[in-house]
Amino acid sequence: MLNEQLDNDYARIRAEEREAQRRRIEEAYARAPRLKELDEARAQLFPALGQRRITPEESKRRLEEIDREERGILASLGLPADALKLHVRCKQCNDTGYLGSGSRPCSCRLLQREALRGADGVNARETFAKFSTEIYPTPEQKKRSVNAKLICEAYADALPAPEKPNILLLGMPGLGKSYLGNAIAYQALSRGVDAERVTAYAFVQTVLRDIRERTETALRYQTVPLLVLDDLGSEPNISNVTFEWLFAVVNERTLAGRATVCSTNCTLKQLSDRYDERFMSRLCDKNTTQVLQLTGENLRTVK
Repeated sequence: MLNEQLDNDYARIRAEEREAQRRRIEEAYARAPRLKELDEARAQLFPALGQRRITPEESKRRLEEIDREERGILASLGLPADALKLHVRCKQCNDTGYLGSGSRPCSCRLLQREALRGADGVNARETFAKFSTEIYPTPEQKKRSVNAKLICEAYADALPAPEKPNILLLGMPGLGKSYLGNAIAYQALSRGVDAERVTAYAFVQTVLRDIRERTETALRYQTVPLLVLDDLGSEPNISNVTFEWLFAVVNERTLAGRATVCSTNCTLKQLSDRYDERFMSRLCDKNTTQVLQLTGENLRTVK
């Protein structure tokens, strides 16, 4: 459903730009009829070349003359040199939403997809560019948070293959863990790296829905290049579902070298009490995970 809406949006954008081009051409022709003559002369060059009525050198010379005269007329009308050309809103994908042969989504499509998802998607409010140091109540908390931001930003810039694939963000509520997780995901999407941001609670709900409806939505959590798993430890403990699926996803992603960011309000001791040794070993493996501990006052309550 979401992909269909995106396809329709891109089709609408292309149609709007074609119509805008048609209007620009019509208005320019009305102001300077010579432009239409030049366009017709340009169109006749290619058949003439194909029929060998002119040489490639002659065709190139005439095309350059036509282009030069056209630019001069457009300039005299106060119009840019590309006024008669089709404009695109994204120069990377030419408003198709895909790169190359069409197998890889463009960053503009990824960001638009998240915007359509609303509260369930990666938001454009919590980004590295909008990270503010003015909100921290003490110099020490500011220093630690800025350091965490720099580490997370370097990690995002190295995606889809950072040196260590995982980050674990620890700390009490209101210290900016979810902000950093979203910022990493937004940076990834902006660079054309697909990402999924989901709370641990929503993760379990998706798994339960898959089991109930015999769908495979949760499999995306294993394969997406970047997974941001927010609020680990808040999910319901459902026998034979919660821990098994969390371990399966984190383990599979780590073994495959796929990037995973987890944030939690729990301490390492609380996580150890909640999860088994296998999960903790994978989650906190120093060879594959950077552990960032955020401390300080709750920023949501600081006045």
